[in-house]
Amino acid sequence: MSTQLPLLLATGFGLGLLHALDPDHVLAVANLDRARTGTGRKAALGFCARWALGHGAALLGIGALVLLGGMAIPAQLSGWAEYAVGWVLIVLGTGALWSALAGEAPVRWHRHDGPAHLHVAGLPAHHGGRAVAVGLLHGTAGSASLLALVPLAGATTPWSGLGYLLTFGAGVLVAMLIFGGLLGSGLGTLQTRRPQFALALRVALALAAMTLGVVWLQGGA
Repeated sequence: MSTQLPLLLATGFGLGLLHALDPDHVLAVANLDRARTGTGRKAALGFCARWALGHGAALLGIGALVLLGGMAIPAQLSGWAEYAVGWVLIVLGTGALWSALAGEAPVRWHRHDGPAHLHVAGLPAHHGGRAVAVGLLHGTAGSASLLALVPLAGATTPWSGLGYLLTFGAGVLVAMLIFGGLLGSGLGTLQTRRPQFALALRVALALAAMTLGVVWLQGGA
């Protein structure tokens, strides 16, 4: 048992590193960042960290209900979340494409501490909460398949299963921070030295997100 638990946790961390780089995760975070102008490495790291924290919170919350509470994941929950992810990718891609080609969208839905409202271009807006929400949605969408694999990974008790989910989430966070640093630095450098190439890359990321979103919707239909 003394050697089994460290191996289990290491497995969770390694799989989290790989899981973070799933195409829908990468495209969602990249277009969250690119949906506004002037972002750099610091902003990209913030988006990635918030997304990873939302993703991990969803997995831990659902995992605690299943592993400790003995509850079953509703059959339609993961499918609904996957369908919603498709729409989120389309919306993020559309917003990033608009930002790349025409600047900030003139009007968009926004929420401060109070009720939700329309946000007008040029006024300040908070984007961190959106990254957490998208991460929560991604975590919910992948919860059924991940929790089904916990026993196969070697978790023999609910607590070791939660430990596996914690290290899995840590792996996701580390991989996303690395990706965010590379994304912010790379696009920032391109924007300075090769602005046309940077624009083409932003457009490509937006179109890829929209395309993947359509594929997800068709798969969940």
